[in-house]
Amino acid sequence: MSAATQYNISEFKSKSWTVRTSPTLSEFEVNGQEILKIFSQPVANQIQGVCRFERGFEQLLPLFSGLILLGNPSSLRLIFDRDRAQVFFTFSRSEEAKVVRFFNQVILLLKREVQFKEILKKFIEKKKRFQSEQALLHAALHGKAWD
Repeated sequence: MSAATQYNISEFKSKSWTVRTSPTLSEFEVNGQEILKIFSQPVANQIQGVCRFERGFEQLLPLFSGLILLGNPSSLRLIFDRDRAQVFFTFSRSEEAKVVRFFNQVILLLKREVQFKEILKKFIEKKKRFQSEQALLHAALHGKAWD
């Protein structure tokens, strides 16, 4: 079985990130590990909130910020707190559908990145183990004097 088929394809299906009329918390996980939490609430004609990366996934913040800045909706305003691996945001309620769709796309890309890194890590570990076994075998074969 190839490494690409070992993960469950449903892991890529994003829980839709939506804004509700009361404060809400959305959590995004890959293989049971939470990678990102989004808290949001309506305030007048704006939605405000925060995205926070969970421990161990802080290194995704630069990728997240890069993806966000590539094409964010016009009313989406962001403040990055790199020390705490979080992003504060506000946007107009009139662009809610567009922002929700945008965040879902970014989160899906983050999930794919995490999956890719997990698969790559396993591949590298297997390759190193194979190389070690090859070196031992080579040493054993060449260490004996063949008569």
